[in-house]
Amino acid sequence: MIFHLPRDYARILYSSIAPEIEDIPSRRTSVSMTLVGDDLSLRIRASDLVALRAALNSFLRFIDSILETLCGLNSFMKKS
Repeated sequence: MIFHLPRDYARILYSSIAPEIEDIPSRRTSVSMTLVGDDLSLRIRASDLVALRAALNSFLRFIDSILETLCGLNSFMKKS
């Protein structure tokens, strides 16, 4: 998956998710991530569909919650 984001968001997302990638509890799944400019690339490999689904759900939730937080903070800062 490739996410095209504002550069600041991409860097924050990258640094927020990196610890999760380093400590995946399953041997059935591997995840890699690269950041090039404004593009964040996330690659998930799994030995079976159940593991793939679990990893996708987890990482998409991580990404969604981080982006929601960033958007909320951005909105709050504009109002202040």
